[in-house]
Amino acid sequence: MGIIKELKVLRLSEGGILPTRAYEGDLGYDLYASEDITIAKEGQGLVPTSISVEFPEGWGGFIKDRSSMAVKGVHTYAGVIDHGYRGEIKIVMRNNSTDDFAIRRGDKIAQLVPIPVSDWNIVEVDNGELASSDRHDKGFGSSNLKNS
Repeated sequence: MGIIKELKVLRLSEGGILPTRAYEGDLGYDLYASEDITIAKEGQGLVPTSISVEFPEGWGGFIKDRSSMAVKGVHTYAGVIDHGYRGEIKIVMRNNSTDDFAIRRGDKIAQLVPIPVSDWNIVEVDNGELASSDRHDKGFGSSNLKNS
């Protein structure tokens, strides 16, 4: 299985809850609201977690929706945590529903998904120097057209 990595977590207040996983093998770690907040219908808000993290060398994280929130029309935005960020994790949440959405202290609100950092050299090429491919510039639903 390899070497077990450690995610160091600092509680910034009593309201901070350490990330958890519901089941062994789950990809994401649940993040929790550290205070009550209501997000207006068709609005957005910033939900504090009262934790900060230190990823192992070469790692960062994505903040992703919890399916139980997404099915209610509440989604996460702006979800990249860089390796060197040590501030509080705050979750930008958008309420796309037609009702106000109440979040209570201790509610699971999002998932933290660890991801390796890519450290690539960026190389500019001249026009026409990218390798050709079957897909070329087909996007936004082009795979649906292939079998029609």
